[in-house]
Amino acid sequence: MTKKRQYTASAYIIDFKNHCVLLMYNRKLRKWLQPGGHILDSELELPWHTAIREAKEETGIDINIVGPVLNGRRQPIAVEHYSNSVGDMIDIQYLAEPLSTDISDYDNVCWQDIFTIDCNNNIDDEIKEKVKRLYTKYQIGGSYYGKC
Repeated sequence: MTKKRQYTASAYIIDFKNHCVLLMYNRKLRKWLQPGGHILDSELELPWHTAIREAKEETGIDINIVGPVLNGRRQPIAVEHYSNSVGDMIDIQYLAEPLSTDISDYDNVCWQDIFTIDCNNNIDDEIKEKVKRLYTKYQIGGSYYGKC
């Protein structure tokens, strides 16, 4: 049986001032990921609106999409295709900055220090590498990474 293709949008929320990224624990997949979810077809939702909505629903914070601009519009940082227990997924990924940082009402989210992200064995290596690349590319003045 062929899995139905599903479209999602997500955001890597990086607090550049405090050098951390907001990740959430996905209970279905049993891993730490960037916040995101399904694009609402019934409402003809635009992908960046999905990323903003899902960030608020899953973490309680508002975000501002940042990153590359083309023709006056913010562009995704990546589009990834993967299959998992949820289905055949196309995820449109954005870079965002938090407009607030209080996640105290959410027990499945955490701010992860970017300088020591490699020390956290509960985060997939691909997420760690993407976060470090995004931080380095968009952080003014460069960065460094600490030792475990």
